[in-house]
Amino acid sequence: MRVEPAREADAAQILAVHIAARSTYYRGFVPEKLLAEQNERDSELYRGIIRALDRQVRVARLDGEVIGFLVLGPCYHPEPDPAVTSQLYQIQVHPEFFRQGVGSALHAEAVALWQAAGVRAARLWVWDFNVTARAFYAKYGWREDGRELPAGPRIGEHRQLGYRLDLPGLAAGN
Repeated sequence: MRVEPAREADAAQILAVHIAARSTYYRGFVPEKLLAEQNERDSELYRGIIRALDRQVRVARLDGEVIGFLVLGPCYHPEPDPAVTSQLYQIQVHPEFFRQGVGSALHAEAVALWQAAGVRAARLWVWDFNVTARAFYAKYGWREDGRELPAGPRIGEHRQLGYRLDLPGLAAGN
């Protein structure tokens, strides 16, 4: 497996990974009808994300197939701390490759990209019910910081919780 920059031609495979992963962690929290409607997204969405100048998209590729991906970019909500300048929008791994190091490799790539860019702290938002993702991020030093996504999609009464990662060697005061 290798992690590399995404190409526009990867958009359909990225979308397939996203659908498979989302279907796994949303099951039981999102009505099946709504999940099916979300799965009808056009791969043009990901082509646009890959082309966006303010996004970085990397794929985990195994034998030529995309098995996971990550998307980084600027924070899309105002941050109270100016040190937080980048956001991890997604790390998605195809369920057939869960717990095989793909997510860890993608996370390591995100940290390397941030460090190369001089990012001192990063943000992500995680659904409160996604205990697997919450445990994954905690393992890599992300901490819940008490923020909740002020606006955006809702799933019933569930909230998106804010997490922050202070990057080694680049945290405030270093």
